[in-house]
Amino acid sequence: MQVLGKFLKGAGSIWTLLFLSGLNLIFMHYYIFLTYHLNAEVDFAFFVDNILGVYFDVLIIFSLVYLVSLRKIRVALSISFAITWLWSLSSVMYSRFFFHYLSLSAVWQGGALTDDLIFQCIKANIQILDLFYPCVAVLFVYILKHSRLEASMLFVKKLFTFFLFFVFCDLSIHAIYCLANPSFRYVSYYIHRLHSNHFVEHVYYSQPNLAHFLRGEIRTLGAELVKDLEGNIELSRQQVEEINQFISKSRHRISDNSNINSKSNIIFILVESYMSFTSDLKIGGKEVTPFLNSLKRDSTVYYNGNMKTNVTLGGSSDGQFIYMTGLLPLRSVLTISKARNAAMPGLPKILGMSSRMVIPTVTSIWDQDQMCRQYGFDELYASDDFSSQVNGNLTDEQVFQLAMQIDKASRQPFFSIILTISMHQPYIEQIDSTFPIHDTSITDELANYLNACHYTDRQIGNYFAWLKKSGLYDNSMIVIAADHPVDNTDFGGVANDIPLYIVNAGVSNEKMWQGEHNQVDLYTTLLDLFGCESNWYGLGNSLASPQYENMVSPRTWEMSERIIMGNFFSKKYADGKDL
Repeated sequence: MQVLGKFLKGAGSIWTLLFLSGLNLIFMHYYIFLTYHLNAEVDFAFFVDNILGVYFDVLIIFSLVYLVSLRKIRVALSISFAITWLWSLSSVMYSRFFFHYLSLSAVWQGGALTDDLIFQCIKANIQILDLFYPCVAVLFVYILKHSRLEASMLFVKKLFTFFLFFVFCDLSIHAIYCLANPSFRYVSYYIHRLHSNHFVEHVYYSQPNLAHFLRGEIRTLGAELVKDLEGNIELSRQQVEEINQFISKSRHRISDNSNINSKSNIIFILVESYMSFTSDLKIGGKEVTPFLNSLKRDSTVYYNGNMKTNVTLGGSSDGQFIYMTGLLPLRSVLTISKARNAAMPGLPKILGMSSRMVIPTVTSIWDQDQMCRQYGFDELYASDDFSSQVNGNLTDEQVFQLAMQIDKASRQPFFSIILTISMHQPYIEQIDSTFPIHDTSITDELANYLNACHYTDRQIGNYFAWLKKSGLYDNSMIVIAADHPVDNTDFGGVANDIPLYIVNAGVSNEKMWQGEHNQVDLYTTLLDLFGCESNWYGLGNSLASPQYENMVSPRTWEMSERIIMGNFFSKKYADGKDL
């Protein structure tokens, strides 16, 4: 105890308190590293980079707070710890919902992060590991309270000396690693590790989890802030020409004719977290999705359960973006943070008919109001447009009731997109009392998910019945697709594919592609089936094309990111008809 007392009275207590600030960040980094795939070259230098990043973050935070607080060491240490503690906790909780570090583009979406659904997900995902946060906070307060803190210029010099020593060690380790691996081209490897992972973005910093882990928070968030302040990137003449050449090939991705009446309506039902493995699945002898299964068995309906997701950080907003623009989302930041200020080749603009979106949330969530304008929708209907008073988000039953009210009063032809939400995480209870699941061979989470699938299936069936009764069914092409699969769970190893239904497509199923395809293909397919003339058909390939091929490659992602970040579609070409 005497040794501990002497330690707490000396400079050792300051180092210990700074270490606890760093420990907050270390916990965050290694929780995400061990939980989510970083797709990285893992070697000894990889972890040294991370330690250096944490040291750099704590040093900068402490130094700034120390100077602002007029060198009040106790205040500086307390604020530094609070900042790292809160950021670590927020990022870990955010990662359980979105599977990435908390980014500035997510912070700017503050309204969405306070949505009740997200709080439910956070509550449902609390783990025993989270005891780290109250424990480290109590330890910090105890040491702070029992320490005699005095900071001299010698301490400050030591702080920076150790940092420079770490930098030297990091550079040396990279050099030694190169020399110890003759298969590497020493200089190119060395520059790659330093240049790509530390100082500038790598293909528009396309691996954000990796960037956070290697660079640390301050450098990564700083790079994102610089990009925000810079706005759109300046595309060179060569880059513009490369994009033009790339998209000029899109005309070959569609078929030669269309069998759909151009006066037909298009109704797009975008189902939350719908996965293909639920098709034809039975629990207790009963089908989980009986109505959708009936569509699957209908020879006039195109069904393909092999769609691969293309969403990145934005989840549901990415799904909408892909379907509405034919572009791939950004891999580094929330796509809507850039796309909301850029001209978009929106599907409603190219279809050229009256259009609206019906959503179960308020219009401000995920910038739905701004993005609807970017896509070219004429109207946006949200939870506060529902005739009955509701608290929070609409259920799927309510959102389809709202859609029916709007459909009934609409002039034709129209393009309508309807978003569901009842199949969203967390799956903590069964919401459909007509389909109770008590199967002990599956987890409670899976049982609750399948129960939600049955509920949404029933609401879609009711909506189809209303369309037939109202006379809209025969004059409408109806698309049913998922925004993305359920994330961060495998439900016992099931495939991550999502389904696609196209009703009244006017094309024989024998002529439609039946194999694996991408979400980005749907944009091109709809324009193809509808016979739209445009110079922009998206970056996918029509599923009605006899020459279908998977168009999504690293080059496709690069072109898409250049188009978005460079605001390639100017106001003049925003309708996509004269690129």
